Amino acid sequence: MKVLCGILSYRFGYIKFFQRYTSSLGLWHEQLTTEIKLKIEKQWGEDVQSQKCNINKDPFYVLPMFPYPSGNLHMGHVRVYSISDTIAWFHKMNGKNVIHPIGWDAFGLPAENAAIEHNVPPQDWTRANIETMKNQLSNLGFNFNWEKEISTCDPNYYKWTQYIFLKLFEKGLAYQNKARVNWDPVDKTVLADEQVDDNGCSWRSGAKVEKKVLTQWFIKTTKFAKQLYDGLDSKHLENWKDIINLQKHWIGECNGVSVTFQIKLGDNIKSFDVWTSEPYKLLHGEFLIMQKNNVILDEILSKETRNVKCYNPITNTEMPIYFTNNFNYPEGQEVYLACPSTTLEDRKLSEEFGISYDKDISDIDINNDNHKAVDIAIRKNVGGHYVSSKLKDWLISRQRYWGTPIPIIHCPKCGTVPVPYEDLPVKLPEITNIDFRYQTLTHAYDWITCKCPQCSSVAKRETDTMDTFVDSSWYYYRFLDHDNENAPFSRDKIENLTPVNCYIGGKEHAVLHLYYARFMSYFLHSLGWTSTPEPFKKLLVQGMIMGQSYKIKSTGKYIPPGNVEKIGKEYKEKVSGEPVLVQWEKMSKSKYNGENPKRLLTSYGCDTTRLLILADVPPSTSRRWSDTTLPGVLNWQHRLWLTIGDFLKHRNNVNLMKDNSITKEWNDRDTLLWNSRNYFNATTTYHFKYTQKLSVGISRLQSLTNVLRNNMPPETVAKSKEYELALASLIIMLTPVSPHFCSELWAGFLSAPNRLNDSTNLINWEKSILEQDWPKVDNNFGLSFLCKVDGADRCDLKVKAEELSNLNQEQALQIMLRQESVAKRIERGIAKINYELYPNCRAILNIYTNRILKKEKIQDNC
Repeated sequence: MKVLCGILSYRFGYIKFFQRYTSSLGLWHEQLTTEIKLKIEKQWGEDVQSQKCNINKDPFYVLPMFPYPSGNLHMGHVRVYSISDTIAWFHKMNGKNVIHPIGWDAFGLPAENAAIEHNVPPQDWTRANIETMKNQLSNLGFNFNWEKEISTCDPNYYKWTQYIFLKLFEKGLAYQNKARVNWDPVDKTVLADEQVDDNGCSWRSGAKVEKKVLTQWFIKTTKFAKQLYDGLDSKHLENWKDIINLQKHWIGECNGVSVTFQIKLGDNIKSFDVWTSEPYKLLHGEFLIMQKNNVILDEILSKETRNVKCYNPITNTEMPIYFTNNFNYPEGQEVYLACPSTTLEDRKLSEEFGISYDKDISDIDINNDNHKAVDIAIRKNVGGHYVSSKLKDWLISRQRYWGTPIPIIHCPKCGTVPVPYEDLPVKLPEITNIDFRYQTLTHAYDWITCKCPQCSSVAKRETDTMDTFVDSSWYYYRFLDHDNENAPFSRDKIENLTPVNCYIGGKEHAVLHLYYARFMSYFLHSLGWTSTPEPFKKLLVQGMIMGQSYKIKSTGKYIPPGNVEKIGKEYKEKVSGEPVLVQWEKMSKSKYNGENPKRLLTSYGCDTTRLLILADVPPSTSRRWSDTTLPGVLNWQHRLWLTIGDFLKHRNNVNLMKDNSITKEWNDRDTLLWNSRNYFNATTTYHFKYTQKLSVGISRLQSLTNVLRNNMPPETVAKSKEYELALASLIIMLTPVSPHFCSELWAGFLSAPNRLNDSTNLINWEKSILEQDWPKVDNNFGLSFLCKVDGADRCDLKVKAEELSNLNQEQALQIMLRQESVAKRIERGIAKINYELYPNCRAILNIYTNRILKKEKIQDNC
């Protein structure tokens, strides 16, 4: 009896499940309208957003950069999360256990300024914005792992940011030093050089930046510069393209070493770094020259110090310092180490300052002494790491309230003391009154006063907070172990999930954020916390969303589009008639060229919005936003809607189903459908999986739609197995882009009678569209096997999919050597071969001859 009940229960549950994913709205006889689209999204929204992966499958980590909670999504958000959601769905359908988390980069100046403006505590303002943006993301139908949600302003998160800071402090990589900094007089905080525009104004407030000398906290990122530079050549980095050059330019060629020297000023010791491209000078150098008006000199002159000398830790000796601006210092440097015994330019310096030097250089073995000096520096922990002259350490101090507190205590007896690990987190004091214009921790007197952990004397907490780049430099690890109460994350939890398989975000973050995140990952790897140093494998950098802006030519004032009229080929302001400049710029409220995602969602629904944002241009290309793309997308959806309607109509036509005659035309159409289904499957897969040119993949699906719509007679639609398979494949492959719409198409498709392929292995008719496997090409379909010689296409063969998937490089080469179009191009010999195999898609054999490599060598020498 129990068994019978169990069977009945299972069958009843299965029937309810089957009914659920075949529950079409049944509106196929109606024209597709926005109202119907919104009904579809309501019908399938819960299924789309609750669909989870099988944890027993191979993992695949898709990570879009997490947003700052401003309170309203903009089109950049819509684009990046449409891209990530599409890629996540694609890999789910390809049998991966996809991790697709989301969180909030919640600290920082914008939130604090907005909160002050609205007379609301920053924490309340931020929480409200997070709730609003969560609802907006939900309305867009994105399938995130919300159970992994993190927020950088949550003490449960920034506790571990502080923990990592203390690890940096332990290793001598977090330090405090005086520096000349950029000071924003309006926002009352330090700015990084990159936050100051070409006119010397603040990136946010627009105020003219002032120069100040302040004691600041730094992280010694330069210690890892050489590793970070060399790591950019790793074969494990995929699709980084020009970002590698941007990163290399930022880091600079690591052709010198940096060592920390010291100057004694009264009872205080001042540290500063000396960079040299010739490390042996650390052993044999005789004096330093220093640029006037630098931070070190300012402090020296304020104490009226004469006969300035510094301590060289490599030789344990004192060394004189001379000051001059009449010298071409290395890029980014204010100090130069001179060795007149070996360098002609340094001899001229010694003569200029009247300094004698030892001309006997017979005992100097430059190569050996280079290594010796570096070894001494590393052993003494005073530097010795290779770095470019221009790269600076990371200044993380911010003089504002809304940020991660730096876990340091300043004791009058013990000096700088780290907060004990067991006392973390150092929480921000709660704000209840923000009547003053700028809130910093210097106002929180009760919070500042504390006891020294070492001697129990009355001490003070550090009042600077951390740059928000610190919070976002390690969040990709925390997502994978978000509820760990004992550590930032466990190595076991991230072992098979990192590096991130696909990291997605704007190009504006491809220098600083990416550099800091890579540094932090390398540092955590050095602690043994991770198995690989690089944090991200494949990088997908999205272009900006551009809007058309209008500004008066004479004044540069931006005006709304409604104030502009076109007269002939020229644009004029309606009221004054003044000429107007029209250009494409990054969307901005101040330029009146933004687009509100809410309007698109209301007018067209979320799936149409996603199609609009992904169609036409690849993710990496800047997107010029215009409603001119609307007709194409709307028409395509309309045609898909009609296709299912026609399919149901013809499948229900008894007279069509009775005719079993097979003609030549019938066979020709079936062959066309078979070839089209396989070809468009292979090319769509290639662009979704390998090139990430989602727009090209979408255009392939539009082409498959055309095949199904153009000149297909009713009897083919009603009875063709190939038509049924092609239509099913089309709906499945479109699902990652528009999951709600495709859920309805699939439900209608399954409700048709007389389905012909119940026994096929290509489609699982007993699963919802959200559980379908991505379709593969038939084993006997001929895929493209292209050979390029010195970059030019020379031969394109068709090889059966099953055979191509098993073709190795040597076999591929032998096949192409037998082709005349290839053989006659390689008479001068083969220098290099590169074989690219994309299973179930295509293969490319690149052959480089001695001729092309010789030509490249000549160009390099020139």
